[in-house]
Amino acid sequence: MALVYKVTSAGFSDDLNDGKNELIREYIIQGENELNDLTYTLQIDNKKSNWFLNNRSSFSNAHMGISLGGESIYFFDFISKQYIEQRLFLDNYFIVHIQQKNFSWELSPETKQILGYTCYKAVSKEVKVINGENKTFYTTAWYAPELKYSIGPRYFGGLEGLILELTNAKIKYYCTEIFSPEKMPMFIIEKPSKGKVVSEEEYLNEMNKLAEERGYPTTKN
Repeated sequence: MALVYKVTSAGFSDDLNDGKNELIREYIIQGENELNDLTYTLQIDNKKSNWFLNNRSSFSNAHMGISLGGESIYFFDFISKQYIEQRLFLDNYFIVHIQQKNFSWELSPETKQILGYTCYKAVSKEVKVINGENKTFYTTAWYAPELKYSIGPRYFGGLEGLILELTNAKIKYYCTEIFSPEKMPMFIIEKPSKGKVVSEEEYLNEMNKLAEERGYPTTKN
């Protein structure tokens, strides 16, 4: 089966309404508006899945919505519970292996209908230290137990059903179309292979190296 998702802002620019960083605020607002250009596809068979941005080649590298919505390809193996992410940074591709994250979902009996499926609410929270203060960030998922795949947009998953809508602190992904195998052409899900294979730590080092070479800020600073 295959699903199409659209994406919208869940409040990227809200944190910049104090009048500071006006250029950054304008950049973020433009990116929020350009999110409307994007759609994503989630392809699934019995053993694996692929998440990717549709028509990536039709967007320029200056498209700001992509920087917010994401352009990585996420291949997931249901057996190993491992993701293979193809990332693009400064025109360089990387292949990063990632274990499925435990989101510690808190389940709710609350339901709503999405595309004819009864979906249940689940909420995950993550505490991060920002400027010396603890801040809690929430991710809300609506999953359909009838669709028995423990995945969703990007690398989100771990629920007893497919996630048809997901909202985190800044972005909302929502499914707009579901195609069953008999209603769509045959497709083959393949692991992404374009790029240098690195660990998460190695990827950070590669990012800093490329940024330094081009005179951009790095995470070292």
